[in-house]
Amino acid sequence: MTREEAQQRLELCRPGVPDDRQDPALAEAFALLESDAELSAWFEAQQAVDARISQHLEHIEAPADLEHRILAGMRLHAAHKPSHPSTDATQETAENSTPFPSQTRPRILRFAPWVGLAALFLFALILLKLPSESPTPNAYAYAGIPADIPSVIQFLSNEIDSLRPSRFDMRDASVRNLQDYLTSHQSPSPQRLPALLEEMPTIGCVTFEYKGAKLSMICFKNGAVYHLITAEKASYPDELGELPQIFEIQDKAFKLWIEGDQVKILTIHGSQENFPEFI
Repeated sequence: MTREEAQQRLELCRPGVPDDRQDPALAEAFALLESDAELSAWFEAQQAVDARISQHLEHIEAPADLEHRILAGMRLHAAHKPSHPSTDATQETAENSTPFPSQTRPRILRFAPWVGLAALFLFALILLKLPSESPTPNAYAYAGIPADIPSVIQFLSNEIDSLRPSRFDMRDASVRNLQDYLTSHQSPSPQRLPALLEEMPTIGCVTFEYKGAKLSMICFKNGAVYHLITAEKASYPDELGELPQIFEIQDKAFKLWIEGDQVKILTIHGSQENFPEFI
């Protein structure tokens, strides 16, 4: 099974539904997940997006009169049905047609126009309720995000959620190779790594630009996925404090600190209690 085939099957796995992970049709894809760090990182990001969408759907309330509108539409449609053809016409049609056993038309087909209308109405509600996947830097006003969360943290949270394997600038299991790549491309490269990251295998690196600042991110994988973001202190777009800071946003925790002339940000999925003692 290729990685692309595994992704197609894993997209069927719903977050928070253990039975999906026991589905024999997904067994081969989950087996590949154990040995492919990049596929595993993609799957975790995909599950996080699906979970967020599910949470929004749970809070969508249908209009109180939606059922009444659908039933009224069905009655109106039934009232305007064309009359049955005459007996002679029916017999003539039967004689000139391929003989099949007579069947009653499935009721669902008669209701199809109104079922489709209801589905479109619900889909429009979902589009209005869900946040944009690619907002502009000044459009990160999500419900539930405290006002004191720095804008760059909000930006990074979104980029991590939308990260896909094809987005990596370089994919490599060695952090040294990724550091060399970032340096050779004039991107911020961490001069010093937190101790527990030094020997941890990596997935790849990616660079971002935000408010004129260049940010680099190296993704590590060792059971959980860790993202280490590096920026130059002189070009960092938000106000900095002297002490390390921790922020929680959506389903992620961010730890920010200054190290020499660089700003480091470490992020993991979960809450701040999931942070190992990196620094």
